[in-house]
Amino acid sequence: MPYDFIIKNGTVIDGSGTVNMYKADVAIQGGVIAKIGFLGNTEAKTKIDAHGMYVTPGFIDVLSHSDTYLTLFTAPKQESLVAQGVTTIIGGNCGYSLAPLVSGGVIDSAQQWTDPSQININWLRMSEYLEKLEEKKFAVNFGTLTGYNTLLKGVLKGEYRQPSSQENEIVSFLLEQSLQEGSFGLSLGLAYLYQDKHCADHLESMFATVKKYDRMLTVHLRDESHQFLDSLSSVLHLAEEYGVKLHLSHLKVNGRQFWPNFKKAIALIGEARAKGLSVSFDLFPYASSALALYLLLPPWVTVGGPRMILKRLGNSFDRRQIAKDLALQALEYDKMTIASRAPDAVFVGRTISQVARNLGISGEEAIVELLVGSNLQVIVFAHVLDEMNVRAGLAHPLSVVASSGAGYAAAPIRSRGDLPHPRSFGTFPRFFKKYVREKQALSWEEAVAKSSGIAARRFGISKRGLLKEGYFADVTVCDPHAIEDAATFQDPYHLSKGIRAVLVNGAPVFRQGAFMDDFPGKILKSGGN
Repeated sequence: MPYDFIIKNGTVIDGSGTVNMYKADVAIQGGVIAKIGFLGNTEAKTKIDAHGMYVTPGFIDVLSHSDTYLTLFTAPKQESLVAQGVTTIIGGNCGYSLAPLVSGGVIDSAQQWTDPSQININWLRMSEYLEKLEEKKFAVNFGTLTGYNTLLKGVLKGEYRQPSSQENEIVSFLLEQSLQEGSFGLSLGLAYLYQDKHCADHLESMFATVKKYDRMLTVHLRDESHQFLDSLSSVLHLAEEYGVKLHLSHLKVNGRQFWPNFKKAIALIGEARAKGLSVSFDLFPYASSALALYLLLPPWVTVGGPRMILKRLGNSFDRRQIAKDLALQALEYDKMTIASRAPDAVFVGRTISQVARNLGISGEEAIVELLVGSNLQVIVFAHVLDEMNVRAGLAHPLSVVASSGAGYAAAPIRSRGDLPHPRSFGTFPRFFKKYVREKQALSWEEAVAKSSGIAARRFGISKRGLLKEGYFADVTVCDPHAIEDAATFQDPYHLSKGIRAVLVNGAPVFRQGAFMDDFPGKILKSGGN
């Protein structure tokens, strides 16, 4: 009986990071890698000639927001990711997941990113959510973490305060139930908790529960600028105390004056690793982030949640103090471009400096006006990261590559002129082009492992991430000389180049520049396939 597919004449990079690339054919049968080696004239229903190409595991994006941006539902082909060679995404990041829900209305907490009315929320438990997803069709595999912020906001019913001991027990119960039902771990969005503490006492039971089930704990740090090191240290301390597997999401330092702290952070992470902590972190290959503008506000302003923030922004005395505190941060307003959810579409694409000049006010006052006018929803591109830090982080042995973006349709509907970060279209090809091919910061074998095998191993994604007989046939074929990103901050809606074929569970979803109509993606559960 012929194989379903044979990818012939390619150079295999297996995703382990420990095996040098080698020439081989890859045979696929029944959605699984059946044979790797020289297959000669062995018959197959379909043959893909990969002469001059690299054949790698499909890339795994462990920091995806396709779920909370809802593009998983509105763009199930996830073209902007598939065209990068991505075959698996992990959602539920930065504290927010679409399950479990205390009530259907809890999903409104994701409004900072999207409009929840676009989809029908007909689940509460994690098991119900995953079952509903299994009824749908996707081009990529999808698994999810459990968002702590989603749990907490549901239990507190929209209030912004510390939970009581009883409420904390309910959150712990929901987390444990979620982990039993297939969640890959817990994500903390500490920056979004509206509390004036880095790691509150009530998080300790969360760490203990994650440890009990030996799952991953991911953390979006409380602060990524002036209190960055303190934020990191507190998380590392708790992780060491409870012995959890820790993963730091989109590790970065915002602001030129704080850039030296990145090197110090790497040292702290290394020290924790030397003590036995299982720790890793991810980065995207851009010296620019997408930032909720309200996160620039002084910590005292954000305590109590959105209602209290808006109240303080509307109080003349508080407003003057906010402007003074913002000025002390020495923010580079000419490097902050309004990307989305502005009070007026005319602001999109303009820097805060330009808005300030047009309105005849200071940069600090412009921030206040934008926040009030958008109900705190404004997102900006902050071109305030250090390129050398990005390069050092990507090359570090404990890092993996992740987009911190979402999957979009090839021809998206551009609402209100909003601009997604180009990382949603170019993360992985940019990584290979800029840091492997051009800067040679790491080898192809190392880079592919950071994009597949290491990510799968860290997050417990079974039988994926490697080109290995018996593993699921998630495969990417790329031209090492042509792979590159095409998306820009001014015009991000451009698919990447150089990916020749992408197979998910043995079925082609992208080949020769065209997307297939197959939706072979599977819903992944921790401990399962």
